[in-house]
Amino acid sequence: MRFRRAAKELFGRRRGPRRENLRPRSFEEQLYAALARRGDVCFDIGANQGDVSLYLAQLVGESGIVVAFEPAWPMYSRLCRHVQYDTSLKAPVITVPAGLADTEKDAMLSVPNGEFGMGSMADPSAWGRAHRGAAIESYRARFTTVDSFLCATGLQPPAFMKIDVEGAELFVLRGAAGLFSDGHRPLMLIEIFAPWEKAFGYRPWDPFSWLLELGYRFLFACPNGLVDYLPTEAEPFPPEYEMGYNVLAYSPAAHAERVDGAKQLRAGALTKLMPMAPPPRPNH
Repeated sequence: MRFRRAAKELFGRRRGPRRENLRPRSFEEQLYAALARRGDVCFDIGANQGDVSLYLAQLVGESGIVVAFEPAWPMYSRLCRHVQYDTSLKAPVITVPAGLADTEKDAMLSVPNGEFGMGSMADPSAWGRAHRGAAIESYRARFTTVDSFLCATGLQPPAFMKIDVEGAELFVLRGAAGLFSDGHRPLMLIEIFAPWEKAFGYRPWDPFSWLLELGYRFLFACPNGLVDYLPTEAEPFPPEYEMGYNVLAYSPAAHAERVDGAKQLRAGALTKLMPMAPPPRPNH
């Protein structure tokens, strides 16, 4: 057996599926580990090279599904390689070469300084200012909506969505209006970062007010842990969120058990929190 395995490695053949150590390496992974459940359908919206997709796929297991949306072609090809070369036991990861927005369309991605992971639908001049004078290149990309994707595929609605689309999060939510009107309330980890939203001409209060009307409440991921806070138009963020950028949006009725499972990650709990990467600038 050892000789056979050595031969496979020598000639570049990969081993069969293996179980990975799912110990979180960051605060964000601690959140996923506390919130995801076996068998979940998860949407990774703004999948980048697929690190979150693969971690979620291991958490939800072979009975779950992860759909990874990535509109920037160079990053999408990297995502595909990353997923295909991974040999861990996990859920199927379905990669989609499109972004999500409020309508189906072709649109231009503004990419600062060649960083495709920071590509955005924002106006090039506004996105350049948001990145403090970065050189912007534009690339055509395809976008669909949550509702259109679910209608076209017949896939069951997601239990969990990670939304990280460089300021266009409000438009992703609007593109899921049918999902919400049908009564579905996915648990969501959403990037809410005011400097990026400003490039689109809206405010953090806009997605918060939209979700509040649907019955959602919020836990803000801050360096000291999750902070329970009810946003207002005048004060959309708690003070601790100045160095944060992700918000957990949950329905108290639908997600009580999962949110309770994350109580050890709340600010003031005794659990050791893994490091959280700082935002590129204060969030205000």
